[in-house]
This record gives sequence, structure tokens and C-alpha cells, in this order.
Amino acid sequence: MLVWLLVFSSQLMFVSAAMDSSSDDPADWLEMMTDARKSQTYQGTFVLSRGDEMSSMRVLHRFVDGEEQERLIALDGTPREIFRQGDRVICIFPGDQQVQLEQALPTGPFAAGIKDIAPLQAVYSIKVAGSERLADYEVVKVALMAKDQHRYSYLLWLEKNSGLLLKSVLMGQGGEVLERFQFTSLEIGGHISDEQIIGKADGVALSHQAGSGAQKNESLSHHWRLGWLPDGFSPAQYVMKRNSVMPENSKTRVFSDGLAMFSVFVERYQDVGMPEGASQMGATIAYARYVDYDDTRYVVTIVGEVPPMTAAKIAAELRLFSPT
Repeated sequence: MLVWLLVFSSQLMFVSAAMDSSSDDPADWLEMMTDARKSQTYQGTFVLSRGDEMSSMRVLHRFVDGEEQERLIALDGTPREIFRQGDRVICIFPGDQQVQLEQALPTGPFAAGIKDIAPLQAVYSIKVAGSERLADYEVVKVALMAKDQHRYSYLLWLEKNSGLLLKSVLMGQGGEVLERFQFTSLEIGGHISDEQIIGKADGVALSHQAGSGAQKNESLSHHWRLGWLPDGFSPAQYVMKRNSVMPENSKTRVFSDGLAMFSVFVERYQDVGMPEGASQMGATIAYARYVDYDDTRYVVTIVGEVPPMTAAKIAAELRLFSPT
């Protein structure tokens, strides 16, 4: 439950500074969007559908003193909230029960940050596909269509003056819609107070620098490496900028093609661990495989926005080995 809630919280909106709304170059839109995606202040309500499931949430977002702060409030089902301050995430459940993560794993389009559109163009066909009106804003539509079977395709609708993402559609290889995100009401700009953004989060929120006391990426007794990656995927810059060296015996690593992301977890097997095979929510896959090495069983889990067969191949090609 908590894993899927965190995955859901990361599928949010990606913003940019003002730009020339007449540009027909998709690189202008994508680069500006990712460069300043944290800087906008906005609040509104959006709907997210994944497969047969649909939910609506209210979001408040601001950028203060170099730090991104965000509050998400579920409007359907069990009452719950998510407060994010930099890398820290506080999940609030019924009865005001709180679970705090010191460092959230990045997922979702553009979470790694686009530094160069050229690698994206090698694996996606990218173009500006017209303009429309959504939630009382003029938007431009950008299409990113996968060139192979190892990734999904995206349609993005960006507000013309700010670059804020107002709608996105994620499609499978056959053109079927796997996920759809869309604002139904939105206010860009204005002021959001501390009281509004913190909500039910406890008093330690906003009291220290984001990332302080972050959880360590504990090591395993054995090293591991991936024997296969889809074209265009490499270690995500989001993680590498925090850890210049990701050791081969770290439990978790994140990979991105500049748009899609997936995480690889390698842990010792526990009876309460997830079963082998795939679990999917919309476009997000969680695929687990058991690996035996030196009389010890490990669980390899792939979580991210890649097709099930891609996740299965990544897990099958992972190799454990003893340090030399």
C-alpha cells in the first residue's frame, strides 16, 4: 500500500519558467519545463486514472529558499495526505498516523531532469502536435512516441505562458491509454502560506534542511550488476548528483532514459516479501524475481514505468557476484 502511495505521489506535475509560447521546437518546451519544474507556485485539483482505477487529489506547491514544498490531499476513498519537503516525504494516514521517508525515490516523467534532448530523440519521436484549451488555459501539445517496445509513449499538454503540465496521457505499444493525468481546476501563482502547505504534517516539517539525516543506502554482502539495459537507459542523474559513486553492493539504483525511470532493488529474501512475478498499476510495474547465490536467497525487484516484458528481462539478466 505504502509503495504504491509513494509511486502515486511522484507522478505529479512538472513545471517551467515563462517562455516563448510561439515556439514550435519541442526541445524548447521540454528543456524549459525540466530546468525550472520546481519554481512555480500553484494549487488546484487533478484527476489521475490508472487502468480501471481513478482518483482525484488536491495539490499545493511552492518553491521557497531553494527548496520545493508540496502537499497532496486525497479527495476520494480513505483520507490521506502526502507532504513533501525537498527529499523528505511524510505520508499521513487515518488517525493522523504519520510515516516519514528521509529520501523519496524519483519516478515519473522528467524526474531525472532533461539535460540534453538528443538522447531522447534517439529513442522517442518528439514533436509539437498542436494547441488546445484546458482548465481555462491555453496549452501546447507535445508528443513523445516510443521507437521500440521497451518503453511507453507520452502526450503532454503544457500551459503556454508557464510551461506547467496540465494534462498527460501515457500509452502502451498498441496505443492503449495506461495512465491519464489532468487538472480540473488550477491557479498558477499567488501565495501559499506555511499553514496551508504543512497541513497535518508534524512540527518538524520546515524546521531543518531537506535531506538532513537521509537514510543510508545500506550495502549487501555481495555485489551486483545488470547484464542488460534497454537502449537509452543509464544511471539516473537525480541519484548520481547525491551519490557520486553508487557501489556495486548498494541495495538500490535508479535508471532513466531521460523520460521514463525504473528502480532496481536487491535485498535478502524474507517470507513477508512480495511474491515472484509482476504487479501492475496503470503504467507502473513492480516485478520480483528470486535469485540464489552462495546459499542465500535474494529478491530482485524492478519498479517503474517500463513494459512488463522489459522489467522481466532486466531482472533475469541481473547477476550477483562476490567482491574480488
